[in-house]
Amino acid sequence: MSIALSLTEAQIERYARQILLPEIGGRGQTRLLAAHVALAGAGEAATAAAVLLGRAGVGRLDLLGQEGPLPELGPDCRVRRLGLDDAIGVEPEVDVLVDLVGDAGRTATLGRRVQAAARPVVVGVLAGARAAVATLVGRPCVACLPRPLLALERADLSGPLAAPTALAAGALAASETLALLLLPPTPGRLHTLAAADGRFTATPLDPTAGCPVCRGR
Repeated sequence: MSIALSLTEAQIERYARQILLPEIGGRGQTRLLAAHVALAGAGEAATAAAVLLGRAGVGRLDLLGQEGPLPELGPDCRVRRLGLDDAIGVEPEVDVLVDLVGDAGRTATLGRRVQAAARPVVVGVLAGARAAVATLVGRPCVACLPRPLLALERADLSGPLAAPTALAAGALAASETLALLLLPPTPGRLHTLAAADGRFTATPLDPTAGCPVCRGR
């Protein structure tokens, strides 16, 4: 991601509250405007993540499989829509891949090429009032992440907490993506949310070994 510190007066005014944050500043905002993120998935979680990323000032946003209308994402966000089957070859050029499809096969297809190019991946899965979001930086990657970590009990898929849980998962995925774009690299981590009883956990992911995709990274 090439960075040239140059913000217009309109951009300084538009992102003033973000620029005032010490962890962002003018240089961080410039990084966001130069960033390229691919977001796979549809539904409330993907829509929430797209809106937050676009309005934060992410400059290029590829929406993979998102066909419905979206709220205004901001004048600095260039959006490109692609089908999930048309996305092969796009992934290695992005800075971060956000995968909210919820399908292990799709995750493997989309994520392997990204992490083989040493790019991070944020993977989110939903099951009613439960959600899990894994941020993968190096090891483990999508190929060697233990599948039970993202296995959720599929109950109450249409219950009253399903929609707010999806919004929370989308917001968390967007937050993790912005942290990857703005902050120094950190080890992978897993967040889980159980909205029914208000439990939220964040745990580091132990590095794996012997994986052909992320070995040695």
